[in-house]
Amino acid sequence: MSSITDTAAADRPAADDRVASVAGGGGPQAQGEPPYAAIQALYAAQTWDLDRGDAEGFAATFTADAAFEHVSSGAVLRGPQEISAALRRTAESRRGTVYRHWFSQLWLEQVDANTLNARYYAIVSVTDAQGSVTWDPSCVVEDELVREDGRWLTRRRVVRRDDLLLR
Repeated sequence: MSSITDTAAADRPAADDRVASVAGGGGPQAQGEPPYAAIQALYAAQTWDLDRGDAEGFAATFTADAAFEHVSSGAVLRGPQEISAALRRTAESRRGTVYRHWFSQLWLEQVDANTLNARYYAIVSVTDAQGSVTWDPSCVVEDELVREDGRWLTRRRVVRRDDLLLR
C-alpha cells in the first residue's frame, strides 16, 4: 500500500464505528421515506473497504446470512466469512495497482420499516504504477438492505456486468 492509502486508512474510523454510524440516517426526512443519507454512508464505507482491501471491514457490512452473487461468474458467496475470504484473494491478485470503486445513481425502495431494496451503478477504475487508468466493466448492483440492531446491513447483493447484457 502507498503512504497515501496508509494515511487515509489511519484517519478513518474503525469498521465497527462506521457501520454503527449509518444507523440513524443523515438528518430529517419525510415520514415513510427511505433513509437515503444513511445508505449513502453505508456504501461509502463499503467502497473505502473495497479499495484498501479491508476484507473484514467490508464483510462487517453484511448480515450473517448474506448472499453476494456475481452473475457474470456464477459465484454466490454466503455469509461474511466467504465474502471476506474472497475479498482477501482479490486484494492479493490486485497488488501493484490501485482500485477505486464508484457507486452512483442510487435508487431506494422502502419495503418496510427495516427493509430496503437498492439499485445503483458501479464502476471501478484501475491505476497502475505508470499512472495509466483503465476501467473494469460497469455494473448494475441490486441490494436488499435490512436494519439489524439499529444498523443498515446488506442481506443480498446481485452484481450484473453491463457488457453481458449485450450478449
